[in-house]
Amino acid sequence: RIRGFPGTGVDNVGTTPAALATYLALEKLDTDEDKVDLLINAGTCGGFKRKGAEVGDVFLTTAVANHDRRIQIPGFTEYGIGNISSVSVQNLATELNAKLGVCTTGNSLDAHNIDEHHMLENDASVKDMEAAAIAWSCELHDTPHFGVKVVTDIVDGDKPTHDEFMENLGTAAKSLQEALPKVVEYICGKHHDEL
Repeated sequence: RIRGFPGTGVDNVGTTPAALATYLALEKLDTDEDKVDLLINAGTCGGFKRKGAEVGDVFLTTAVANHDRRIQIPGFTEYGIGNISSVSVQNLATELNAKLGVCTTGNSLDAHNIDEHHMLENDASVKDMEAAAIAWSCELHDTPHFGVKVVTDIVDGDKPTHDEFMENLGTAAKSLQEALPKVVEYICGKHHDEL
């Protein structure tokens, strides 16, 4: 069992627990006889109004990348960004009336100028704290993946992120609870190229 940081009483968030939990789950579930067909990363995110995001919107990931891993050494720059494509889910997006876009990941709830620069370079529609780490673990296991992300706050808006996040978490959770059964119902029995 992976627990939160001792003494804090909060849940795990961020790339380290996300990568570890995903890796361990796939290690346990992937066997010689049976392999995980698809991993769905469901959660909340910040959205960019420049990309048409509004609180409660459902986004399906087209790719993920990191915006806070800056390694200015040839070869390591690309590694730091870690751009990983998601399974194409265009048909699912149409079925759900969901939006599509890149999810950029970092280990902070807020975003500083340098983060904002990298999020723009990543062509981010949404931002979270786990998606790129989960995708990395999936790639290590050759497991196809995509994210279902619901917007809690507007990253390029005028409200403080933590206030807007807490204000809208309930709305976003309800939207996610409504979307996930539809996602599962749609994908069951379909090949990846049908999604």
